[in-house]
Amino acid sequence: MKMAKSLFLGSAAALIALGGGQAADLPIKAKAVEYVKICSLYGAGFYYIPGSDTCIKLGGYLRAETTFGTSYHFDAANSGVGGARNRLSDYYSSRSRLGLSIDTRTATEYGLVRTYFDGA
Repeated sequence: MKMAKSLFLGSAAALIALGGGQAADLPIKAKAVEYVKICSLYGAGFYYIPGSDTCIKLGGYLRAETTFGTSYHFDAANSGVGGARNRLSDYYSSRSRLGLSIDTRTATEYGLVRTYFDGA
């Protein structure tokens, strides 16, 4: 009896799930929404900030380095604390560097207003 009850409930749940999937289909094709518009006034890489006439360009880099089996970069730990291989020495070491640049430009009645940020 328990097996029949679980089989009945499982098939009912499957029918409901399939029926709900068909009801959600749209009868007509929806128009694609452009969330990001390209700003070609100032060159390649600029995009309009939504809701304004300001163009923005984001750039940057990320550099990461991880060394395993040593406490030092570019060289194995052969002596000292790094060479001891105990709780005082690290199994790995890592370092990273990040750079971010933001360039915004807006055409006003007085001319071009530009802001630039470069954080290294």
